[in-house]
Amino acid sequence: MKKYIFGAVALFIIYSIMSPSTIDLAIDNPLDRAITVSVDELHVEVPAKEVVWVEMGEGEHTVTLEDGTTHPYTYDSGAFFLNPTKSEYLVTETFFGDESASKMYSMTNPGKKVEYMGMELEGNYDIVKDLISKVTWGVGAREEVPNSVEADADQNYVVVKKLMDPNEFTAQLIEAFRNMPEEAPSEG
Repeated sequence: MKKYIFGAVALFIIYSIMSPSTIDLAIDNPLDRAITVSVDELHVEVPAKEVVWVEMGEGEHTVTLEDGTTHPYTYDSGAFFLNPTKSEYLVTETFFGDESASKMYSMTNPGKKVEYMGMELEGNYDIVKDLISKVTWGVGAREEVPNSVEADADQNYVVVKKLMDPNEFTAQLIEAFRNMPEEAPSEG
């Protein structure tokens, strides 16, 4: 009996060592209609303006888009973002901290210029437009940035990165224009 238990434990250990780690793949659809994507043999329907998460093992997997094109990719550890509509996303930052920490952060992280949806933006922005990207943000498309966050004891600020789809960006611009104060009529 001990021989069987030892053998079972040994097989479990070998399996655990040789089995691939888990990868999370976020498949995003910013469109007004559902889309279908395949990851290897798994067919995934992604509803309009939704994200579907797929769990898979590390290694090479093939993504097939609705147009039939195939895209092999080797996934290492972590989470990945699949952009099957080949949309352009904007990564924004929200700073949580006091004014002195904000000034220090601005000095050590100077903004840069990016072009997004035909507009030049200056700040700590990044553009995500590749079919497959490693997730480097904490808040996904169509998710709300929290109103507050808790910093660790050794931190005096926290920066939350958010992935914004084109629809969110447009809605944010419209809201900003609505909230602009009206100019007083000029006398003349």
